[in-house]
Amino acid sequence: MSDKKFPQKEAIRINRLLDTVPLPPGIDRFPVDVAMVAQDLTPSFNEDPITAVKGEKMGSSVDGMLVKHSFRNEWAIFYNTDVIHPGRSNFTLAHELGHYMVHRQSLNKTKFQCGEKDMLDENLQGIDIETEANAFAANLLMPNSDFRTQADGQKFSIDLMQHCANRYGVSLTAAVLKWLDFTKKRAIGLLSEEGFMHWSKSSNRAFRSGRYFATKKNCVEVPEFSLAAEEQYSAAARNGVRHGPDIWFPGEEVMEYSIYSEEYGKTLTVLILDDSGGYSDPNGFNEDDELLTDS
Repeated sequence: MSDKKFPQKEAIRINRLLDTVPLPPGIDRFPVDVAMVAQDLTPSFNEDPITAVKGEKMGSSVDGMLVKHSFRNEWAIFYNTDVIHPGRSNFTLAHELGHYMVHRQSLNKTKFQCGEKDMLDENLQGIDIETEANAFAANLLMPNSDFRTQADGQKFSIDLMQHCANRYGVSLTAAVLKWLDFTKKRAIGLLSEEGFMHWSKSSNRAFRSGRYFATKKNCVEVPEFSLAAEEQYSAAARNGVRHGPDIWFPGEEVMEYSIYSEEYGKTLTVLILDDSGGYSDPNGFNEDDELLTDS
């Protein structure tokens, strides 16, 4: 029997435990306290639990680490205190917990060190472990059932995504990526800097209709007359601007929502190509099924 563990299923297992914990009056279920989960729950799962979660200065190249003790059968998570965005730090903690839950045994490793470069590299065994750790983190912090409750039937807006980001203690980018997994709309999210895309993700319907940007293989420039190209924060861009045909795609009008961050010098953009409305589970995902993560 294969000992392969699936990130969604491991996240669901933890969330079901958290759902059974009685909460004192005034205490919310979200955001998930990842440090508590790591230190209080992993001893009940395994003989090699996580016993410490610590912050340390790590510069700009490392976001977090999962490290096994040199002589004790214990693990620790370290996160970078140089990262000042709490949503990014919370996701990093969940990402490292994902390595613990999904990869530590199958890869027989004693250290996982994660930074921007590592997020893009595939494991030598052909498993994209960083994508799987991200899938675990997204499903732990933003469970499908609760995210559906927040977003189902709601018109897309940056305010809706900010509400989700605040509720789950994640970045606006993480909330947008989760929304793209659920929406039935033909929608695309992308991050750009100085006129070029860092990455892009299409919803299932957008991808199937041929609307995507191949940012992993090519250097893709944002259109000259798009809001993303302006790299300016404005209320109009936040609330959405409708472009005529041929700005983003030939023959198609596009609704563009863009947020520019002066702090990071990057623009987060969401494109909606038509209004089919509604939401569904990504790929008809059944929470009781064991599925590989959709990269």
